[in-house]
Amino acid sequence: MKTINAVNLRKVDLNLLVVFHTLMQERHVTRAAAKLHLTQGAVSAALGRLRSLFGDELFERSREGMTPTPKALAMATRIGQALAAIDSLVSESEEFDPVTASRTFHLAMSDDLEAVLVPAILQEVEDNGWNVRFSFHQTNASLWQQALEDPKTDLVLCASPPQVPSAYRQSVLFASSYSCLYDGSRPGFSTPLTLEEYVESGHLRVSYNAQRGFVDELLESQGYTRKAAASISHFAGTITALRAAGIIATIPSYTAYAYAGSAGLTACEPPIPVPRFTISLLWRVQREADPEHAWLRRLIEKSAGPYGTVQPQSHEEHDTKSAKG
Repeated sequence: MKTINAVNLRKVDLNLLVVFHTLMQERHVTRAAAKLHLTQGAVSAALGRLRSLFGDELFERSREGMTPTPKALAMATRIGQALAAIDSLVSESEEFDPVTASRTFHLAMSDDLEAVLVPAILQEVEDNGWNVRFSFHQTNASLWQQALEDPKTDLVLCASPPQVPSAYRQSVLFASSYSCLYDGSRPGFSTPLTLEEYVESGHLRVSYNAQRGFVDELLESQGYTRKAAASISHFAGTITALRAAGIIATIPSYTAYAYAGSAGLTACEPPIPVPRFTISLLWRVQREADPEHAWLRRLIEKSAGPYGTVQPQSHEEHDTKSAKG
């Protein structure tokens, strides 16, 4: 364990780090002052002391507000984690009881994740007699940060974004791939599908913008053209579409097998190589140590646990906007 330099710590007012953390989040002195219940003058004075302490400007004025310097960006995550740890220590005696609490949690995710997580969460509520409630909102991996800017939103679940700013925390829940979903009772379909069946059949394309997806590109790279009978932008429409026509949807495996079990459809590995991706949980750093928020994260991790093992070699339509393509 690293020895703590008590002399150095005595020189630091930890409230200055709170001001730094808030400025990093707000990028604006007035908004930071309002959030901290301080005057603008007090925040400006604290910033002056921070600059002296760290020997750097830390934040520079611009038309957008206060722009952090490279050193501020480098420090931000460590300071956020340190403050979260201190907050957790101070409030560790607090307990969250979902049986007696009157609280509505707001979670944002795409409908493929709703298909597997909402039933699991509702089952936990019923089995344990919880009084808490849940509200589910639509988002995707392109809009996750916008979703978390809404103060009501507690957590976002989506395909893991390539970069996460220091104001947010990320936890990978599970990895997955893609599977084919279709009405296996129809003539001309075997299980698993052959490459010939996959190429010659019509497809239901599920894509964020209802246009091309990675399956189109994979088939074209092998000299085939995907026969997309229709394109939709949400997974919820796949069940009725596949019941109505002899077509194939290539969607995330966790959703494909959930739909297959509940709607009497067939799921199998695609006859072409398909990519893998991860699903992440994202939240604001300042919520890290809240007892109720920690409880919620544990619930989501438990509810999502089984889905990292579903058909690990298969799953469609994946881009950075959602688990679609």
